Amino acid sequence: MAQIAALRTGGTARLVRIGGAAGVVGGLAWVVKGIAILAVDEQPPVVLELALPLFGLSLVGVALLTSRSVRRTIVVCLAWLAVAAGLVALVSELLDLAWDESIAAASLALLLGQLTLPRSGRAPAALTFWLGVGTLPALAVGGALAEIDERLLEIPLVCVGLAWMLVGWLTLRTWDAVPASP
Repeated sequence: MAQIAALRTGGTARLVRIGGAAGVVGGLAWVVKGIAILAVDEQPPVVLELALPLFGLSLVGVALLTSRSVRRTIVVCLAWLAVAAGLVALVSELLDLAWDESIAAASLALLLGQLTLPRSGRAPAALTFWLGVGTLPALAVGGALAEIDERLLEIPLVCVGLAWMLVGWLTLRTWDAVPASP
């Protein structure tokens, strides 16, 4: 608590709040994308690409709630890499360029950042770590469901979006529960 209270006085405070909001909005974008594909078999434009940098910002916010360490620094660096690669994916989608490597780079940076987070401590960090652990099995389940109908791949992805919304909400809630230091 004291560490978070100390953060509230610095510029880090704004990044944590932005990260929490980004998790909620990015997760919502992911859920909207999945539901649209399930309902009408069409992905709304730029929703996937919009979610990736938002997930990276959310990871930055979560990492800043953890204790200062080399591990935290690595997670923050990976999160900013995910933001940058996600922005490249978003811009390439808006300009109608085919650069899917940026989506893969953003996804890989996010996953590595999640798996580097501490497994204990504040709720957002623990949930984000376990979300990273659960992502690969969720994709495997989605792949199996896609064998039945390609749209069914979206079911576990909607669950991942809901989990990111929860991460963002917990980040905001954790942050708001700590009083500012004098």
